[in-house]
Amino acid sequence: MPDELLRYLAFFDIAERKMILNRPLTPVEMKISQRYYNLYSAVNGMSYMCLGETVLILFALRLGCRDAVISVLGAMIYVGFLFLPLGKVMTARTGAVRSQADFWVMRNIASLIIAAAAPTVHFGYHKTAVCLLVLGAFLFYGFRAAGVVMSQPLVGEICPAGERGRFVAISWTCFYAAGFAALLGTTALLKFFPGVGAIFAVILIGAALGVTSSVFLRRVSETGAIRESAKRPVLKEYRRVLAVPVIRRQIYAGMVCYGGVILVVPISLLTVKKGFLAADTQALIFSAFQLFGSICASFVQSRISDRLGGKRMLAIGYGLLSTTALYWIIVPRGFSWGPLLIPFLIAAFGSVGVNNALTQYYLETVPRPMRVIASIFFSIASGVVAGLAGLTAGSSLLFLAARLNDSGDPLLTYRLYFGAVLLLLAVLSPLILRLPTPKIRKNA
Repeated sequence: MPDELLRYLAFFDIAERKMILNRPLTPVEMKISQRYYNLYSAVNGMSYMCLGETVLILFALRLGCRDAVISVLGAMIYVGFLFLPLGKVMTARTGAVRSQADFWVMRNIASLIIAAAAPTVHFGYHKTAVCLLVLGAFLFYGFRAAGVVMSQPLVGEICPAGERGRFVAISWTCFYAAGFAALLGTTALLKFFPGVGAIFAVILIGAALGVTSSVFLRRVSETGAIRESAKRPVLKEYRRVLAVPVIRRQIYAGMVCYGGVILVVPISLLTVKKGFLAADTQALIFSAFQLFGSICASFVQSRISDRLGGKRMLAIGYGLLSTTALYWIIVPRGFSWGPLLIPFLIAAFGSVGVNNALTQYYLETVPRPMRVIASIFFSIASGVVAGLAGLTAGSSLLFLAARLNDSGDPLLTYRLYFGAVLLLLAVLSPLILRLPTPKIRKNA
């Protein structure tokens, strides 16, 4: 009983304490850090749903942006991985936790640049507003990438081997559940106060919540191993990383998976908006349903991921992304809630599946001493390449689909687009299926 009381009090203790320890974390310290990390995930989920892809796409559409701009915005989440080396430099100085918390504050300040597009377009400077939108998105996702560069090694610190798949899934469940509530609030707000001004207010609220989430993150403990690993010379360590075949192969798999998310998820919302003429509030309901699907996906994955392993979960998630593309090709015409909700549910399970599985597979295959450099290199190589390729391919395929469509039917344009995406995902699927099956290391 006294031990349980101490754990309870330690969890709610807000006094300053040393976050970077010169020894391994105890089981109690791991549990406390996991709870603070989940609190951070929950508040960050509310923030992100006020600032992330859904609101960003609706904001861009309200500002009159073309499909090509929407595709660019959808790819920025991975193009922002160019900021990852900055995250390594900061981690070497301050540690993983403080580095991520500081970048989280910068990320939410950057969102104010996105918000500035609203008054800019109000005064008639449309091109300037589009530039602010793209620049703000790039900085927003860039600072986010710099912050999360050490998230995988940090999870390895605060969670013992054999439980990481479950913890990652639970953390994402907190993120999606809180985001779902925030998205419902955003939908209600736009229902009663339609217009750019309401979206502007949502972005400001999201920025405030994002800064708040960093407070919980600062309470997570870590050892000095991550900071020391981040101090190692980059080029020499990168050569060591590339010498490991399984790391090279999962980099290719990451490129394909991230590219699939870029090509499928943002354009699904665009298809509902322009192909089925959905209103903003209807589009938000679809996004809320996708978030609900993400909650369910994270819960299911928390129960089966450690048993199935990262490779199988990755293959399942990738298959569901491909299924989403196939569904948009054959979905019946006419706006109907039932048939249109299905692809958002499938996409939720697919995107959550590949994102969580990539982290799980990374922790299963990469030795502890190599995790920091491998995490940076993996994210840069797979994320940036996927972002740039997705940006180029998405814009090009949308342009070609529009040119091939002589009927003037907007839905046909998106059917042609998803047909090309499905073919591309099928051609690249061997990079997922041929990944080696890892041997789980108990003391990793």
